[in-house]
Amino acid sequence: MHNRPKTVLAAAAFVALLNLPGAHAARPSTHSGETVESFDPPYFASVSGDALTAIALSPRMLKLDMNPENSIKSETGDFKPARYSFPDAHVPRSVLRRLPDIYRYDRRRDVPIVSSGGDWIIAEYFAANSHVPTARFRLLGHRVQRQGQLDRAGRTVKIVMVGWARGSDREDDEAPDLSALGEHPAWIRVFTVSRAGIRTLVALAWRRSRFTTAPQTDDVPQDSELAFGAPGGVVKWRSKSEFLKANHIDLAARSLSGR
Repeated sequence: MHNRPKTVLAAAAFVALLNLPGAHAARPSTHSGETVESFDPPYFASVSGDALTAIALSPRMLKLDMNPENSIKSETGDFKPARYSFPDAHVPRSVLRRLPDIYRYDRRRDVPIVSSGGDWIIAEYFAANSHVPTARFRLLGHRVQRQGQLDRAGRTVKIVMVGWARGSDREDDEAPDLSALGEHPAWIRVFTVSRAGIRTLVALAWRRSRFTTAPQTDDVPQDSELAFGAPGGVVKWRSKSEFLKANHIDLAARSLSGR
């Protein structure tokens, strides 16, 4: 009986995670969805006809997909639940009888950052039969806050930060003082990451003029308000599209769907 509050909280976390935006495969279906709850093994799954569209479960149940970036512990010391969805794969409902079979399919994996964080998540994409992510994002709802560009071994080689910060920042400052953004605040910052973990600012999208009042971190600017270039104010790209393409920036997080 002493474990019941913890069990109830875990179940609530699974259900909340399962119902976040992006939880279900983005493809049409002629079947109405249903939720399947299991206690042994414990999971909540969303199914449509004979297809599994999403599942929320303890990450230890699919532990080969765990890595230091996507394994987040809760206040109780347990790892927060992981949600799998399958944007570009048809996964048969029968995998619920043997959960490791999920590894055989392309899959998106989401983990909440904080217990009360709602749709604030770390999201990754894994190709079938691989445990090395090909894409990693920090999302708030559908909005990209951070994109990690990975090499074939899953090591982060470049970080893209989205949100207002001081344009002179040389480090990955994730909590800038928005009242002191300076004359040309940055909306997007691109850092390379060395094998030693040293981050170097290499590209920015900055505001052409100073704010008269401090913005919210995620206030989206008009493209015409921005310039695109290197640290020091050197303009290198004529448009946002050129800047995004040159730096492989995915503001729509399309790579979480295998695109």
